[in-house]
Amino acid sequence: MNISMIGIDHSRASVAYRELFSFTRAQAAAAMKRIRDEFAVDGCLLLSTCNRTELWISGEAGRRISPYDMLCEVKGIDKSQYGAYFVERRDGEAVDHLFQLSCGLASRLFGEDQIISQVREALVHCRECGCDDMVIEKLFQSAIAAAKKVKSTVRITAADQSTAVSSLELLKNRMGSLKGVRCLVIGNGQMGRLIANALVDQGACVSMTLRKRIHGREEQGSIVPEGCRMVPYEDRIAELTDSQVVISATLSPHYTIHKTDIEGMKLPEQRIWLDLAVPRDIDPRIGEMEGFHVYDIDSLSDGSMGTASETAVRRALEILEDHAAELERWFAFREEVPQVKKITELAAEDVMDRLSGTMRELTVSDDAVAELSDSIYTAAEKSVGKILYGLRETLTPELWEVCMDALVRAAQKDTLKTGSPNPAGR
Repeated sequence: MNISMIGIDHSRASVAYRELFSFTRAQAAAAMKRIRDEFAVDGCLLLSTCNRTELWISGEAGRRISPYDMLCEVKGIDKSQYGAYFVERRDGEAVDHLFQLSCGLASRLFGEDQIISQVREALVHCRECGCDDMVIEKLFQSAIAAAKKVKSTVRITAADQSTAVSSLELLKNRMGSLKGVRCLVIGNGQMGRLIANALVDQGACVSMTLRKRIHGREEQGSIVPEGCRMVPYEDRIAELTDSQVVISATLSPHYTIHKTDIEGMKLPEQRIWLDLAVPRDIDPRIGEMEGFHVYDIDSLSDGSMGTASETAVRRALEILEDHAAELERWFAFREEVPQVKKITELAAEDVMDRLSGTMRELTVSDDAVAELSDSIYTAAEKSVGKILYGLRETLTPELWEVCMDALVRAAQKDTLKTGSPNPAGR
């Protein structure tokens, strides 16, 4: 299928390095279009989450130029500095990685559910930018389908491993009951809303920021989850004086809270701040200040399997292997489609040659003969095609290729007459 990818993630790089290669949605769109145009790739997709950035390339361009070089070029980063933090994968190895990633087996929070949505959103964004091709489409659609199958049939972990739930557990471990605890959530994206809802369910008093204008539209109160108090984003610093818990989870490439913003402020004695953004929202220097406990995305899990059942994981891998094998068969079949088309055309032409005498003897109009000829030709094509496509389900890719080659050679011979190639080339 000729697929290449490069990735940096939590297993090899801290958040300080990952944020260098993170992308906002707008930045990802610009980067994909630039890669498509400058490097003449068939297709490209960027997956950028809090734990990873991956660039996927289809076509020969990914062989001539490393996707890592492409990524550094669009980021304006010296490629000699960060290569050790990346892993490059190709073809089958890349497929296995994407399938395991999509169902949470490669996540820092083992078995987490959010990644499948992130993979789906990355594919949709790639389409919207006009940077997808058949390889990218089929690969990512198959990965999403495999992940859905795993999620619906296998319980990988004993508990929900989403970032929101893990954040909640960290807070409860540090503070005990969250009932009545004053919390400020900065950011009203998907992550912010998930955490805000989780805090409300625990009885916390939650305030959530909302920008005055969102994507060119006026503010919409429905973006703030039920039970939360809306706070204009511009007032976030003033809100810190009453907030025991501060959680920032925006898509902004800039800090939401700088060290200089809080110097000299009187803040609650018991306070915990969570920075769930990549790049980070909270100035890292704040964590060095006395009395501050600032946790980033890497603080939520050690990446271990935890309570995952070995039997469940094996079953999940079996499901992924089945889907990967089906994907391989699909691509092998796709390469032979021109052969199938050629065989069906030759078979249809042979049928028409054999019926030519009978057709001339019909006592009907020329238009009726032409219409009947078209119908017979189409029926012959469909009948032979149905048989050939059926072979795909019973033959391995290797035998399928051998069979198609043999059928093409056989179809090109007038075997019932002379055994020599058809003089008309059919």
